[in-house]
Amino acid sequence: MSWYPDDKEWLTKRKAQWKEVKESLKEMSLYSPQDIKLIKEYFLYGPDKEPMRTVNNDGGIKRKISYMGMVSIWLYPSFDKEDIIEELHNFRSTVQNQDGSIIQYDTGANRVLEFCEDDFETHKSATGDSDTSFFQGKEQLLAELLLPDSVEEESRFGYHYDIKDFDGLSEECERSFRFVINRLSLYFSRYMENPNPNYIYRYRLSYCISALKHFKGSEFRSQLLKENLVTFFAALDKFTVSPDKYPQCFVETAQEFTRLFNEADLPDSVHALLAPYIKAAKEGTA
Repeated sequence: MSWYPDDKEWLTKRKAQWKEVKESLKEMSLYSPQDIKLIKEYFLYGPDKEPMRTVNNDGGIKRKISYMGMVSIWLYPSFDKEDIIEELHNFRSTVQNQDGSIIQYDTGANRVLEFCEDDFETHKSATGDSDTSFFQGKEQLLAELLLPDSVEEESRFGYHYDIKDFDGLSEECERSFRFVINRLSLYFSRYMENPNPNYIYRYRLSYCISALKHFKGSEFRSQLLKENLVTFFAALDKFTVSPDKYPQCFVETAQEFTRLFNEADLPDSVHALLAPYIKAAKEGTA
C-alpha cells in the first residue's frame, strides 16, 4: 500500500499535488463534479477509504468512473509497476498477458494519447509551472502499461483491408501517416531549444508504421506531407549521427521510429515511395 494519509507531511504534499491533478481533470472534460470528488478521495486517502468500485454479490466488479485503468496508473502514489499492476487487478479480473504486459487496450490508452496530443506545446497546470505535464510526469509509464507493443490488431487499417476497400484504405492510411509526420516534424523544428520531455508522441509511431504497411497508393496527395517527410528524415539522420547534441526525447523518438520501420517488413512499394524523400533529406544534411 503506497498511501500514507496518517502521515501529515505526506498528506500535505499530496494535497498540493492535487491542485495540479484537478486542473488536468478539468481540462479533460470527462468527469462530473461528483466524479472528481470520488477521484480526490481516492487520490488523497487511497482505496481503503474510496475503492472507486463496487462489487456485486456474484463478485462482478463495477468501476465508479470511466477509464479507471488510466486513472489508477496516473494517480497511484508511486512509479512502482508491480504495485500499480496489483491495483489494476482491483478494476479488472484479468489485466496481464502471460508475458506480463497489460491487456485491454480500452483502459485509457486512447485517452492518454489524445490528451498528450492536446499537450503538444506544454500543459499549463494550476501551478503555472511550464515544466509540468498533463499527467504529472506519468506519461511514459501510462504509455508503457496501457499501449500494446503492436497495434496491428487494434488498428482500423486492418478493417479496411479485410473489406478490400482499397480507396478508403489508402485515404485513411495517408491521413493517419500525415498526422503523425506533420506533428513530429513541427515538434522537432519548433521545440529544439525547449522541448517538453513528457511529450510521448513517439507512442503514436506504431500507428504510423501500420498506416505505411497498408498504404496502397502510388504517391502521397498532400504537398505538406511531402515537405515534412524531408524535414522528418533529415531530423532522424541528425539525431542518429550526433545523439549527444540533441534532447533525449527527440533521440528516443527517432530511435523508436527507426526500430519500428526496420522491423515492419514494409512492402517494396512503400520503400520506393519513401526513397525520394529520404534521399532529399540526406542531400540537404550532407
